[in-house]
Amino acid sequence: MPQTSERPRTSETPLDSDDGAGDPAPHLALRPLPLPPADLDLGQADAGLLAGFGLPVPRPADGPAARAFRRAFLAPPPDRPLRFVEVPRPVAAPQLLIARPHASVPARRSVNWSGASLTALHGRSLAGVMARWQVPAVTGEPGRAARASAWIGLDGQGLYRNASLPQIGTLQVWDGAEARYETWVQWWARGEDNAPQPLGLMVAPGDCVSAILTVLDPVTVRFNLKNETAGTMLQAFDLTAPGGRHVSGASAAWILERPSPLDADGWHPYPLAAYGSLAFTACLAQSRGPGDTAFTEHDLSRANLIRMTALDRDPGQARTISNPVRVTGDPRALTMCFGAPY
Repeated sequence: MPQTSERPRTSETPLDSDDGAGDPAPHLALRPLPLPPADLDLGQADAGLLAGFGLPVPRPADGPAARAFRRAFLAPPPDRPLRFVEVPRPVAAPQLLIARPHASVPARRSVNWSGASLTALHGRSLAGVMARWQVPAVTGEPGRAARASAWIGLDGQGLYRNASLPQIGTLQVWDGAEARYETWVQWWARGEDNAPQPLGLMVAPGDCVSAILTVLDPVTVRFNLKNETAGTMLQAFDLTAPGGRHVSGASAAWILERPSPLDADGWHPYPLAAYGSLAFTACLAQSRGPGDTAFTEHDLSRANLIRMTALDRDPGQARTISNPVRVTGDPRALTMCFGAPY
């Protein structure tokens, strides 16, 4: 279902759900690229070789910001070699750890999203989105489960027919007693129960994570994910749009969300875990118009900001529980600030 009558919610499988665990996911057409050898020197390897592994090498059509982000993505830690992590086999019931001055664009409200959303204009189509963020430590009320999910994605805006949303991110869970963390991918599609899939790239509070989504063709998106702090990179993989859908390239998003159980489709999100603050940096989207040979780069200057609200039972008024704040002097950065829990 669309979020705040405009956007979809990410769905999840609850912690105690084990229905179909271990069975192939019927809707997720995930295709891993070859896993690079452990001794591969990314700094010395030929670009064609790296591209064969699905690694995000700078492309001739890229602008300077995208090229810089891709080069940084491929850089190893300063004190040790980069380690590659294999993508796990998809499962039907994923065991995620759950089961500058302000722009003139007005802020929007949502019951489950907060962050920034950028819409393509003048017949252009968004063909890539990237960012990095620091995994926040989360807490919550004793005995009460809560969640906060950070991700980037494409499309998913509006009520149009066959809407879908490829997205990748980190999940921060408070299970009522302790916090746990996971990485995941999902291609949400209206009317389909496409559950998020665990990705096996370990993360911890304070880790810096970078992610890239690249549209390869109207139905295929490539995903790259890296834990910069740990020096680990997930095996690259491609996903095909489910149910005969395609990538419209209408919008890009950088979001902190409180997800919903899989069968709720966003109408009854979990309580938001107390995450303190979360900084999205190096946010960038790429677009291309008909006949263009190079991508145009977009920062957050004209992005819509989305604040998350909750309705108090008493006195029945809405209040902000997660608020995006632009960073002065950096049009590619956004800080998410936690409000009171719900």
